[in-house]
Amino acid sequence: MLKKMLFAALALGFSLAAGAQEPAGQVKVGDKLYDVELHDTEGNYSYLADYAGQDGKYLLVLFWTSNCPRCHASFPEVAKYAEKYADKLSVVGVMLSDNHDGWMEMYKYRKPFEWPNLSDGKLLKDGAAVPYGIGLYPTFVLVEPEEGKIVRMWSGFKLDRFQTEMQPYFAPVE
Repeated sequence: MLKKMLFAALALGFSLAAGAQEPAGQVKVGDKLYDVELHDTEGNYSYLADYAGQDGKYLLVLFWTSNCPRCHASFPEVAKYAEKYADKLSVVGVMLSDNHDGWMEMYKYRKPFEWPNLSDGKLLKDGAAVPYGIGLYPTFVLVEPEEGKIVRMWSGFKLDRFQTEMQPYFAPVE
């Protein structure tokens, strides 16, 4: 037992030394954006925080999966906001799937949206989904630009709900 505890402590020490961020539970509104390592469709690695606060813009993170009809239904509405508010809103998609090769192949031939699309190659029980408590798709996380704090989080897509969640920061787009 002591041997297992020592090993766990050493593993935690190595993780923290390598810059890994350990969540203190699931993130919620008011918390800073939880940073996770992701990669794009070209295999280049970056961190979610790399997209936060760019040029003083809000960041909308869209967690989605390819077999989710509501995720696909949300893309046109998110695109309208991204276009209309390009001067104050950035969007990044995070694809949650363990079918990494299929995701990258699909994206080469059918790019569902113009914003950056990232993945960690993991599903709900692992990776980026865990600290955000994602249980439904799509899940949206809106981050303010100054301190990188989460100002809104919601799951599921219905047009009126999306517009209501965005309205304190962005007027509805027709």
